Amino acid sequence: MEQKQNSLIDDLRGEIAKKRCLLVVGSGVSIGATNGAACASWTGLLKHGMQRCVETRPELPSGWADRVNGDIESSDLGDLLSAAEKVSTKLNAPNGGEFGRWLQESVGHLKAVDFSVLNALRDLGCPIATTNYDSLLEDVTGQPAVTWMDGSKVERVLKGDEPGILHLHGHWQRPESVILGIRSYEQVLGDARAQHMQHSMATTHCMLFIGCGEGLADSNVGALLAWTGEIFAGSHYRRFRLARDGEVAALQAKHPGEQRLFVIGHGEKHDSLPDFLRSLAPRPVPINHQATKPSPAEPPSFTPLPPKPRCLGRDELVEALVSHLASDQPKPVPVLGPPGIGKTNLALTAAHHPAVSARFGARRLLVRCDGAKNSADLVSALSNVLQLPASIQNPESAVRYALSEAPTLLIIDNTETPWEADMVAVESLLASLAEIPGLALVITLRGVQRPQLAQWHQTFEPRRLLPAASQALFIAIAGNDFQDDPHLLALLDAVDHVPLAISLLAPLAEGEPSLAALWATWQAERTAILKRAGGRDRLTNLELSYELSWQAPRMTDRARQLLQRLALLPAGVKHEDLAELLPDSAMPSASVLRKMGLAYDEADRIRVLAPLREAINARHPLEASARQTLTRKQMGRAVKLARKIGGREGGQALLALLPEYTNIETLALTCENLDTLEPLIGPWSVFATMSGRGSLALLIWVETQAKSRAQHKIRASVRFYIGKVEFIRSQFGAAINSFELALRIFKQTGDLQGQANCIQSQGDLAKQQSDIKAARDLFDQALAIYKQTGDLLGQANCIRSQGDLAKQQSD
Repeated sequence: MEQKQNSLIDDLRGEIAKKRCLLVVGSGVSIGATNGAACASWTGLLKHGMQRCVETRPELPSGWADRVNGDIESSDLGDLLSAAEKVSTKLNAPNGGEFGRWLQESVGHLKAVDFSVLNALRDLGCPIATTNYDSLLEDVTGQPAVTWMDGSKVERVLKGDEPGILHLHGHWQRPESVILGIRSYEQVLGDARAQHMQHSMATTHCMLFIGCGEGLADSNVGALLAWTGEIFAGSHYRRFRLARDGEVAALQAKHPGEQRLFVIGHGEKHDSLPDFLRSLAPRPVPINHQATKPSPAEPPSFTPLPPKPRCLGRDELVEALVSHLASDQPKPVPVLGPPGIGKTNLALTAAHHPAVSARFGARRLLVRCDGAKNSADLVSALSNVLQLPASIQNPESAVRYALSEAPTLLIIDNTETPWEADMVAVESLLASLAEIPGLALVITLRGVQRPQLAQWHQTFEPRRLLPAASQALFIAIAGNDFQDDPHLLALLDAVDHVPLAISLLAPLAEGEPSLAALWATWQAERTAILKRAGGRDRLTNLELSYELSWQAPRMTDRARQLLQRLALLPAGVKHEDLAELLPDSAMPSASVLRKMGLAYDEADRIRVLAPLREAINARHPLEASARQTLTRKQMGRAVKLARKIGGREGGQALLALLPEYTNIETLALTCENLDTLEPLIGPWSVFATMSGRGSLALLIWVETQAKSRAQHKIRASVRFYIGKVEFIRSQFGAAINSFELALRIFKQTGDLQGQANCIQSQGDLAKQQSDIKAARDLFDQALAIYKQTGDLLGQANCIRSQGDLAKQQSD
């Protein structure tokens, strides 16, 4: 068996070496690359679409979602296609605006976090086709999406005359091309050109299926395989499918011999796939790096590269960037992201990698653009790094000539400064640099919008560090003494795991016995403490770094206003609610913030990183009247939802409130208007008890405001609700104190209803602690008062509790 597998692998490797192999990529690759993102799978995408239908089509008949979900959960292909057709129809596919928006906000938002398989596929150097709708392969290869509707372009891609990723079932940016439901499958099956394209693929290429799973049985690809069985039954040539070793026999049984499709095992586990794919690649011809290195006797004629920085938690990104820079003809690479996220560190770390060092030697350059205001300033900065004479007649030509003398790595850092001020000229300069043979160009730029340049390779976008990496970075700077400090995770969460913030925060802990003092200082001063060495530039002063973005030419007044509002909402805001923050201009303003890296999308919400929120609130706070309006709206919505909890719509209300509770608490804790806060007291305690989320800080804050204004009745009510939450959370000692305090105040104000509620709750506590006599006495007292007030429900609850006690004692 092993010998047969080796023979198949050798055959496949030979087809790849001859450039005759077509890689057909299925959803399994997207699922792995996104660490299991729901919308990466067909069933996950359909469930997302079903939910979108429920959200946007309130007239749907009762039980519609349950029936569609049943079809999705079925293992029957016909049921899945039926569900897909229902979702497509309700979203007005293919040309309905809601259908296109759904595709954009589902598969269009997929981002790779594990590049290992994607990089391995790219490095095989074969044409790629996919049944997926997403852009993950485009992001890695830098090639455009080409759909089955693109006619002759498909043929040019297959022949290698034009770059492109073939999308057999369409691409999210062209909704009309997406094959989802029954009607769209009928469309592609009935499209003569599309079917001819697929038959050409099977005729001219050895097809290798990766991550396709059950997708090989669908109406389109399944029909293609059936056709190959009819036409190529006697062919000497093979087609291949990769699977885990334990699945080979079962999957091979699904492919009749006439299909000429052979299943190859890549290993026992999914994570063996990248290494297996790399093993299929043709062996590269060794590069004579000695020819590209300057002679040791000749000192470099330009400014040396800065030292290698700390760069933790970026292994996959560094590996991918190094792999590209060390290739024969690397395309220009943009490294994009928000301020302080580690763009420069990523580029410098890759530049110091042994493979990159071996290729470029001392000709690895970093040009900082902090002071460059236009294209001419950028040329001047390049001239300075290259140490060209100041009197040179044509500095731009001299720069290009100096960069072309030998293979060179050029990192242009903070490119947005000259680009924003002199966009067309800077883009022209970058384009001329990109054409220099042997030049590997990397630019770092704030935001997610890159200059227009035809030759771009994939975009690299470092994100927030994962908790383990951010903890390792802090410890690497501050020392191992803080490894188990109880305040460490709180500090890292407070700065949202942003690398620059951690790098400026950690030195403040050195020499301290614990992180308690640093936590207290952070609570008082926030981002004002995140600076070092005088804090004179963006790399040593986080607030200054953010201020550069606040003042940037791309920022608009309305975008600043939206940023001020988002800075008050730690959990961000749902896309569908964005317009409420800034009527008439929320969408274009949000687009500005996204492009500048000041806001990012997470699932169905738009958010701002915590350090930026703190800096905006400190330096550019929202004016009082606008803040009050925002607070009233958020409190009103919270009250409306919380009041439904426990009722018929309680489950849906609870789910809607869960993502919002941090926003509610943040706004409430700075609101001094009791009229705004009082309606929230009872409903919020119900939310806190039912969900287990939310701290007592909000209720304690309202009690503080009520006490300062001598609003005794409100204070007593709040303290009673605090006791209820403490009771549910098993904080029995605190609950006893809260009920006693509330009872005293209720007695002072003569509030009989409040007294009865407190005494009944004290009885519940005594019952919980098995103090039967005390519980019975307390329920008797509460019952007597409820009779005085005429509260029938209170009487019933007391009598039921007495019955429970009797049952407990077999009385």
